[in-house]
Amino acid sequence: MISLIVTMAIIVAVVVAGCVSEEGDTAIPADQGRESTKPVEQVEKITEEDKQIELLATAVSGSVTTVPKNWDGDAEDDGIVVYPDLKDGSDETVKFEGVELPIEIKIYTTKLTDDFKEVNDRLVYSGTGTIDSWKDGNFFFNEGIKIPFEHINTVESDDDYGTIHTTVTLPDGRTIEAKEDFGVRIKPE
Repeated sequence: MISLIVTMAIIVAVVVAGCVSEEGDTAIPADQGRESTKPVEQVEKITEEDKQIELLATAVSGSVTTVPKNWDGDAEDDGIVVYPDLKDGSDETVKFEGVELPIEIKIYTTKLTDDFKEVNDRLVYSGTGTIDSWKDGNFFFNEGIKIPFEHINTVESDDDYGTIHTTVTLPDGRTIEAKEDFGVRIKPE
């Protein structure tokens, strides 16, 4: 019984000791603080845009994917959607948000050379657009840049597939170029 009372007394003492608070001084920001003859070192405030621009500075390469899409609900595809993606040094997507980046898009027909290499032939589309998120480069998010087939200036004799080239201009002035690795459908079916 005495050991139970002693144990209870120890537990109460520990609980009470943990509840005791220390009084201390509250910190005051430098621009609201006490008068001083020393110059106050300014704390740099970093905005969300600054963070995103810093993130975009890690971009060193790019890729582009295109997908034929139907956006008016009928049976035929209406054009292609371009998904430009920026990559860092580890080949991972740079996941930026809220910074508008201009993008130049060019589409070419292709032809085979005498040694059977596929090369660009005629320029059939040249235009610009903007992206403002890494999601514009990922076809799972239904973002991207739409290009209707009627804006791609092909002729009957052109192959159904061509190549697409994109150039994204970053806030620091650098440009990131990318080319679709597989044939891009440039004509309706």
